[in-house]
Formats: sequence, structure tokens, C-alpha cells
Amino acid sequence: MTIAVKPSVLIIAYEARDAVGGLWNFDPDPAPCTISFDEVGHAIALSDLERQGKPAPTPTPMYAGVTANTPRDIMPYRSHPYPDGTAENPTYETIYEYQVRHAQRYSKYIQLNRTVTRVRHTPANHSPRKRWLVEWTPSFPSSSPDVGKNFEEQFDHIVVANGTDSRPFIPYINGLWEWKGEIIHSRWYRKSEAFADKAVMVVGGGADIVRELGMLVVNRSTSAPRKIYRSFRSKLRYDTEQDKGWPDHVANLSPMDAVHPPSGESRTGRIVTISGEVVDDVDVIIFATAYIARFEFLRDTDPPFNNAPLLRYPQVPKGATRPPTEAVSEATLEGGHRVHNLDSHQLFYLPDPTLAFLLLHAEAIPWPFSEMQARVLAAHWSGTPLELEPHPDENNDSHSVLILGHPGEFDYAENLLKLIGEGGPEEVDSEGKWGAWPEWKKHIRALID
Repeated sequence: MTIAVKPSVLIIAYEARDAVGGLWNFDPDPAPCTISFDEVGHAIALSDLERQGKPAPTPTPMYAGVTANTPRDIMPYRSHPYPDGTAENPTYETIYEYQVRHAQRYSKYIQLNRTVTRVRHTPANHSPRKRWLVEWTPSFPSSSPDVGKNFEEQFDHIVVANGTDSRPFIPYINGLWEWKGEIIHSRWYRKSEAFADKAVMVVGGGADIVRELGMLVVNRSTSAPRKIYRSFRSKLRYDTEQDKGWPDHVANLSPMDAVHPPSGESRTGRIVTISGEVVDDVDVIIFATAYIARFEFLRDTDPPFNNAPLLRYPQVPKGATRPPTEAVSEATLEGGHRVHNLDSHQLFYLPDPTLAFLLLHAEAIPWPFSEMQARVLAAHWSGTPLELEPHPDENNDSHSVLILGHPGEFDYAENLLKLIGEGGPEEVDSEGKWGAWPEWKKHIRALID
């Protein structure tokens, strides 16, 4: 793909880290996970820098044992394939190197170590006056003498492309504040050996974490956990190609229902599931329960978000027990399960479509998917008219609204391209227009769904 930028067009990409790569930018030793509770009982998992409100990038969820669960041939950007010789399921090192190479052609547009702190409609008393005012400060880890100093720039259009993996989510569990063992969110998981001789419960997805722990037992490692539990709501989706006996060492449980204080039977606390199963010997709970969307720089007190908020605070069950006052801190989730007041494609902010969001959907291959979304918003902002309508399920706050999967992601992307006069039968035609995914790619995608 050829990028043509008019000389009069200013493009800036703000990156809070000191290098590109996003969540693939592996941090082997993140600041520790600390747990507190809000007044309704949500567990809040944050680092100390986050609690202090420092302008710092959030810890990434990347861990050392990651290999791609999306095959090489359908994972990369359409405009930038993997180099010859890349493994079928690349390691995180290979993926990170790929991201760095891909970003090199756009390096003049990328500003590193800049944490965006506020985005809003430009106030009337600012001059010159473009549509949006962006405020930023140097990121805390950069050690810049200007950390905390406010800088301003104005833009006609804004793309929010920081994803939804920045604010860990732990579902409400009655009495979790009574737990005296260790709690972490999977964002802080780095290596399985850290749980040697411990009884570990993995809650939620976390298939790779469970597999890594199980393989230590299979291999009779001295770093193996003492016991492995997995508490999961939906049907388990183990990777049978990497079976190797580790599921035999995992005790599968139904979802957690409540936690009771430590007692003579349980040093850390008793865990009871919704099926009535009782577990007394857990040392560590790892919540692999995903994230919520959070855009701390898009404040619901600023225009235009004060009239059309983006997020709704997650609710707890009606009549749920609340934690005691001494367990409650000032920290809150500051996010929601999905973004509201967007168009039916979950791209444009309806009250002002000069603001757009990329990659809010789930179960879609992110890089080629985001390219198609970016292509459409660039066409619209360059003059291609689009009829933008509200999402038909706008009042539903469940993240499930955003799940595409196979073949949903292809239907979505190809229909999106048709809106701008593309979406033909060829992946890229002789005029450079983008179209459908080839059948062989769709076949590979179907195999991993």
C-alpha cells in the first residue's frame, strides 16, 4: 500500500512508551499488581504509578512464553506481510520485531514518550481554533524535566487507537475482599516458574497460563505448582495440538460465587463456586478475565462527552454485598464494557464523526482488520460520504455485542469496504482497491475459530 500525504496535512501519532510495539513491547519486570476495592465491590488491579495518576504507560500483558495463536499467513497487515522464513506460529520476539519494522516507514509521524492527558473540543478562547484540543505531557519513565508540564496541540480529526487492554477487569465476587492469599490479574503474569509449590486458581480464559503451569507438572519441574485449578464460565477451548498430558493435572471448576474469610480449614480463605464446589487450599488467584475500555483522556465532564458519554460504569448484581469501608480505596475502574454513542460500525463518534475509534471489536484478527477500518475512516474524512446510523443494540452494555468471530469479521470488513466503493472479489485489484479476503485465508481462519 502506498501512503500519500498532502504537504498541508499534519499527522501525529502519540505513543506513551519509549518504543513502538504496543502490547507486544515486552516488559519482563513490571511494577507489582496491587488490589483494592471500590465502594460497590469491584476489585481494582493497578500498579502504584497508575494509582498515583502518573503520566506513564500501563504494563503490557505480554509474557515470555507467548507464541501467536493466529497463523502467520493471516496475521499480518495486508500491506506488510511477514518476511520469508517466519515460523507458522511466531514467538512474541518475532512479532515485536515485525511491528518495529512495519512502523519504520511511518517513524516521522510517531512521537514517543508522550502521554495524552486530555482530548476535547477546542474552547472558544483558544486561537487558532481547530476542532480538537489535545493535551499531553512527557511520559513519567522518560525522566524528562518536563514531566507533568502541559503541552497543547490542535487537530481537525482524532483517531483513538490505544485498544481496550489497558484497564484490567475482575468480575464482582462476593467477599473477595476477605481473601488473604495473593491476587493478580493476568496482565502481570510473566512466567509459570513464579508459582512453584503453590496452589493456583486461574479464573476466566487464560488457556496459555494453565497450559504453562500444567507443563511444569508434566515435566516434573522443581518449579511446578502444587495444584492447578481453573474456574471458567464457558466451554473450555484447549489447544489439542499442544495437549501433551497437561490437562490431566488441571482441576476444572465452575465460576467462583463467593469467598469466605480464613478459618481453621483454610489459611487464605474458602472459595465456593456457583455449583457449590468448595476449595480451601488455594494460595494464588490469577484473574484472566480480560479488560474494560478506558479512555482517561476523554473526560465525561468535557464537551462533547458531557452530553454523549462514551462509557457506562460496570454494574454489580442487584442487592450485592458491599465491602467494609476499610477495604475501599479511591481508585475506581474508570471504564466500561463497550463504547457508546458510536455508529453501527463502531468506528465514528456520532455526535462528532471527526472522532473515530479503531479495534473495539473482539475475536477479529487485529492488524488487517484495523487496516480496513483505517482505510474507511480516511476515505470518509477525505470526502467520501457515509450514512452513519446508531448501533441497533446501542442500549446493551455487554461486550458480547462486539464479538465477531468467523465469518463475522469478514462480513463486517468487506461490507465496510463497499461503503467506500471497494470490496470487490480480489484482495487487491489492478486499481489498488481492496476487496475480499481470499478463500484460502478464510479457510485458515475457520480452523482456529
